[in-house]
Amino acid sequence: MLDSLENQIIQTLTNAGINAQGWSGKPDELFFRPNYTPFVRIIIDSVDFQPLSPFSFETKFQFSALLFFKSLREEGQGAYPLITNIVNALVKQTQYNIEPVKVDLLAHQSGDFVYRLIFKANGRYVVPYPDDVIVSQINMEAMP
Repeated sequence: MLDSLENQIIQTLTNAGINAQGWSGKPDELFFRPNYTPFVRIIIDSVDFQPLSPFSFETKFQFSALLFFKSLREEGQGAYPLITNIVNALVKQTQYNIEPVKVDLLAHQSGDFVYRLIFKANGRYVVPYPDDVIVSQINMEAMP
């Protein structure tokens, strides 16, 4: 489920022409500047599950997109159109309802900028059944 959400976010950004990948490195390397910019790292911050039925949940996610941007003029304004493109691409994404929450400038030094875009999303998660399990058996086991 989390990898599906992350992959959809990355694919949406890639389709919009934005270099993006999920974060799977060491925590202390999260803010290391990538080899090329602009670049976006996706981090799923939290997931909240609300049961709808025994095997179905309403899910609420919060995730961050870290935008790494290099400006030769040492001004961060060049990243603003990229931030707009990221927000527009993700809000138009269809499987999950994605809403922007906040944009922060996390760091800047010598023309290197890191912006954090925070989003919330919601959708439905249904626990997948193995192919050989009959739904009626699952319902019988779920009864008290």
